[in-house]
Amino acid sequence: MNRTKSKTHIAIRNSEKNDQNSLRLYATTDFTDNKILYGQFINREQLDGLHKTLASMGVTRHQWILQTNVPYYENYPYGFDLLESVVQSAHKYGLELYTCIKPFEKGHFGPILPHTMPCQPTLDSLKDIRGVLPSMDPFTTRHPEMNLKRRAGTHSSTPISTIRLVKGSDHPTRIKKEHLSLWISTTNNRFVPYEGPYTFHESVEWRFRFPKWRKCRILSLCDLEIPLDHRYILIKCSLADDQGDFTNEMGNILEMEGSNGEPLPLTLSSGPVTLQEHMKNYFQSEIWAGITRYLEHPEIQAEIQNTQKMQAHYQDYYAFEDYELADWKTLDKDGTLAVICGKPEYMPGNLCPVYPEVREHWLDWVRYCLDREVDGINFRASNHIQSPEFWEYGFNDIVLKKSEGKTDALTVSRINGDAYTLFLRQAKELIKSKGKGISIHLEAQMIHKDDRGRLPYLPPNVEWQWQTWVHEIGDEFEFRGGWSLRPWNRDKVIDIFSAVTQNAQKPLVYQSDFHSREFNKPNPNSIEEIKLVNRHPGLDGYVLYETALFTRIDKSGHMIKCPYWQKALEDEFF
Repeated sequence: MNRTKSKTHIAIRNSEKNDQNSLRLYATTDFTDNKILYGQFINREQLDGLHKTLASMGVTRHQWILQTNVPYYENYPYGFDLLESVVQSAHKYGLELYTCIKPFEKGHFGPILPHTMPCQPTLDSLKDIRGVLPSMDPFTTRHPEMNLKRRAGTHSSTPISTIRLVKGSDHPTRIKKEHLSLWISTTNNRFVPYEGPYTFHESVEWRFRFPKWRKCRILSLCDLEIPLDHRYILIKCSLADDQGDFTNEMGNILEMEGSNGEPLPLTLSSGPVTLQEHMKNYFQSEIWAGITRYLEHPEIQAEIQNTQKMQAHYQDYYAFEDYELADWKTLDKDGTLAVICGKPEYMPGNLCPVYPEVREHWLDWVRYCLDREVDGINFRASNHIQSPEFWEYGFNDIVLKKSEGKTDALTVSRINGDAYTLFLRQAKELIKSKGKGISIHLEAQMIHKDDRGRLPYLPPNVEWQWQTWVHEIGDEFEFRGGWSLRPWNRDKVIDIFSAVTQNAQKPLVYQSDFHSREFNKPNPNSIEEIKLVNRHPGLDGYVLYETALFTRIDKSGHMIKCPYWQKALEDEFF
């Protein structure tokens, strides 16, 4: 009986969709990606060409992601106010223009650089134990203490007394004492040999290896006397080939202890990086030119042009980029293993919403958009700032003051979540005072973790009060993250979100998957997504994400569109 009712309901709902032609078609631009894929910034004529193309495809709303850690909103190469011109061009072709604001995406932008590179707030950069973080949002560089803070007592360290290399099994290893050498530094580069005392021994001990404890072979370097300020350790193994056997997860392959036997926090390196790699892929890359404040500073350009200085920066340089704790590492295949004794104290760029100054900073960007006559603003919580130990962040002093010292995740998450919802309420009041619309992303990971086992793209320890947003704040909502879930989990999440949005009689649109999409080839996944939107009673539209993937600038400088997308929309959507 229920099944029949469900089928009937779906049929009626789909009939209403078709009869009223009520399915919405939006398109989103992340302009940094357009610049990268187009190979250039666009002029007014090309901006008009983009909107003419979108209108010809049946798009009714263009959503423009506003990044605040890029320089082109202050000084666009063609000499006009970029966002203002985007709004005017969209209106010329009958499109609404919404800006998409990502409050938690305030850096870090670009690779992590050697500690010895120039770094200060006036250079739009920050420095933490991992290295120099270039092209930060200026607010973040001025207020590093307002980023999400690590739980107290889990990031600092005492002098290292013992280093243990842990193999993932108790099987014998070919690595012996004579194959290992220890190097130390006060920075993430310029390592020098450790010449102090130590003892070496090999043992088999119990260690936790998910999903259970097992015996592991351990190589221990004990009785070390490493100075406290030399927290950067490089272990070199003279054996480095495809016969490597000393393998474990990155989260388990190395342990450190202090003189009292206490375990010390540590951060593993993602591997060595040469000057040639960063020169080609960052400092001299046309992709990064024009979208990175740090690279525009004369002081940085002078540094880049000084070959001798750059070679010194990249002497034994080891990067500390993002990695998964469950990623695998083989010491005697890679030949090196670098580590920091300690953890980053903050997640730079993920601001803590409990600070009134942070919420006001976010509201300033709302005002910036409203001053340029946007038709509405869409808020997206997901971002690209991640940590392999994300669960330890969000414990800022201001949060713990409100929690009266409680540090359980439930209490801390609720305090952070209340503050973010307060910001959305403040934003709504501001937006509605101008008679504009407010849309909010409903992220898959607010309900279900990523099926791929990837790091979360949502800030940690924040209670996402999305049902309150639906009933009390937003005009409409955008589902994001279907590509991170198995189909059955994706459908379950959509069912949960849409049950609430339908009850509130507010639209829910589906953001398309942009992965593996190519300009000159059809994408079966996109067809399936459109079919999903058509058949699901709780979905009211489809978002083409993002315009860089289905538009291009041809050799004559004109905007063109992907013919496969046009056909897919004609065959399946309208």
